Amino acid sequence: MTHITLSLPDKLYKLMKKYKEVNWSEVARRAIIEKLLTLKASREGVTRDELTMLLEVTGKSVVAKSYDYNMELKLLKKIEEREKRRIKYLRELEEQ
Repeated sequence: MTHITLSLPDKLYKLMKKYKEVNWSEVARRAIIEKLLTLKASREGVTRDELTMLLEVTGKSVVAKSYDYNMELKLLKKIEEREKRRIKYLRELEEQ
């Protein structure tokens, strides 16, 4: 696992020290995961594992819905279109 160093104002650090029961590394880790995966989801989509991690970090859950066959076909078409855009985006990144 990689480690990072954060710079904080002295006043904030002193205030954090008052709450020793809080795992501040975990707070920062969850905030980074939430921000990163939210950005990624809005720009290029997320994998099932990433979505699961995002839901876990935000404390949310998703109720699975059942769709009829025609609705599933429409959803699959949307997924295919999104995947094509994602692949195009990745190829453009490689060219840079």
